[in-house]
Amino acid sequence: MDSKQIKFLTIAISLLLLFVSLTQDAIVVNYSGEVRNDSALGYFLIGAIAFLGGGLFEEIIWLANPLCLLAIIYFLKNNEKAVLLSLIASGLAISFAFWSEILGAESGAMAKIVSFGLGYYLWASSILVLTTGILLNYKMSLKESLQS
Repeated sequence: MDSKQIKFLTIAISLLLLFVSLTQDAIVVNYSGEVRNDSALGYFLIGAIAFLGGGLFEEIIWLANPLCLLAIIYFLKNNEKAVLLSLIASGLAISFAFWSEILGAESGAMAKIVSFGLGYYLWASSILVLTTGILLNYKMSLKESLQS
């Protein structure tokens, strides 16, 4: 498999997983005694402005999305920055699995995370697929440059 094929498959699978994740619930939370399913699409759309409602840490996790976009752009340009950006995005995505609470309302009240939904796992998988493909491509390009 050559570099172009790896890039195409990596980006295609990653974006497919991302788009499918947006159709699913991301997490189940308990907020003020009410258990609710929160959609991944909702978090994806409002994540960029989470800090306006006091969600600084939620905003930091959401930054995995633009980091992935930048990683894809750098990946297509054969820029090594793609490796670092995708690794940071992966770290952010995985770190969210260790959270027990999330901002439940703009008032600053917290909601307990009951469970993670398929949307979260697909979103995290899309980032991990991207990172794996970038690392594989980077390893292959290093190997080729050492052989020549």
